[in-house]
Amino acid sequence: MAALQESLVVRFSNASGKGAFEEAGKGLFAVVGVLGEERALRAMLADPAISEGAKTETIKSLFSGKVSDLTVELLTQIATSRWSSDSDMVDATEESATTLVLMGAEVDGNIDRVEEELFRFGRAIDAYAPLQMALTNPASTSEEKAGIVNTLLAGKAAPETVELVAHVAGSLRGRRIQDAIARLSELAAARRGRIIAEVRSAIALTDAQQQRLSAVLATLHGRDVELNIEIDPAVIGGIEVRVGDEVIDGTAASKLEQARRKLAG
Repeated sequence: MAALQESLVVRFSNASGKGAFEEAGKGLFAVVGVLGEERALRAMLADPAISEGAKTETIKSLFSGKVSDLTVELLTQIATSRWSSDSDMVDATEESATTLVLMGAEVDGNIDRVEEELFRFGRAIDAYAPLQMALTNPASTSEEKAGIVNTLLAGKAAPETVELVAHVAGSLRGRRIQDAIARLSELAAARRGRIIAEVRSAIALTDAQQQRLSAVLATLHGRDVELNIEIDPAVIGGIEVRVGDEVIDGTAASKLEQARRKLAG
């Protein structure tokens, strides 16, 4: 996926306005919706045994005139790359759309705001079970879930935030909504040259503690680190830090559990 994201940056490096990003991003999100519903189509487009020509013709016949020519080109590039599974291809299409929306936010000077709003919305979902249930209710349609997001955020958040959250709410594809929103936050942070560290602590960290932790993590990962801190009494003591798939668990609860397991043999 990294190579695909880099190609997007190169392709759109000379774009002077938000319009190109917005149109291509919306188009790819629409394609993700179709791929999510049409299993045979996504399997065909991800199948390495099917020729690039056949994939190209299929994409043109299905999407030309319904999305922009540029969107068709981007989808063709994605489909003719090699994927280990059709779900990986759909994820790559979605992340490409997300990247385009975030690049548009950069043009508008909104990227900092979007990142902050994505983080806050993720925390709101964690804290308010009825919202989580409403956005994951299998009886609700994608349009209804997107409508909930629009009702909550329209006029209160950046347009890019509303678009991104509305899309993932309507296209979870088996994911936890918290994980989907967290991934949006990671991609927004990446556009700012940062990585996100999720920190769980029993008590609030002082400014000095946060600065030291950020500095240590930045040294470890070679990039600026933004801390998203969650106060969780279950931690008991110490902190847990998660950066992507890496977890540094220095909590007392974890140590007590380890001791219990040793005693249990």
